[in-house]
Amino acid sequence: MSDDVTTAMDAFLAEARNAIVIGLRRDGRPHGTPNWFLWEDGTFYVSTTKGRAKYRIFRDNPTVQLVVDDSVGFRYLVVDGTVTIEEDVEAGVEHFARIREKHGRGAQSREELLDELRRDERVLLVITPTKPQADWLRTGF
Repeated sequence: MSDDVTTAMDAFLAEARNAIVIGLRRDGRPHGTPNWFLWEDGTFYVSTTKGRAKYRIFRDNPTVQLVVDDSVGFRYLVVDGTVTIEEDVEAGVEHFARIREKHGRGAQSREELLDELRRDERVLLVITPTKPQADWLRTGF
């Protein structure tokens, strides 16, 4: 894969768009939801809460698939990975803040953000791709 393709993929992932985060329920059925995300240093970060199905699903089975698409430009990426759940919001506060900034919600102070994260019982899904970027399923790059 050329550096131009990697650069184009990184630029695509830096845009304010959703990733469909897909995990497997205990009965084997897929569970997919659109989520804001951050792609940084070879890792995806997704915010969720302890009350959501994703939290329970990824505690049981850390296997994940992400789909990020641009329906107008017919570009998409499909990324397989594994999830680690970061429950210490203070340790992850900078990632939470950058996710929000990317999607136009960056006006809070650090303390206001931490208060909200704690109140909402937020956790950070830290997603590590299982394949190098060159091997991701993709179209339009």
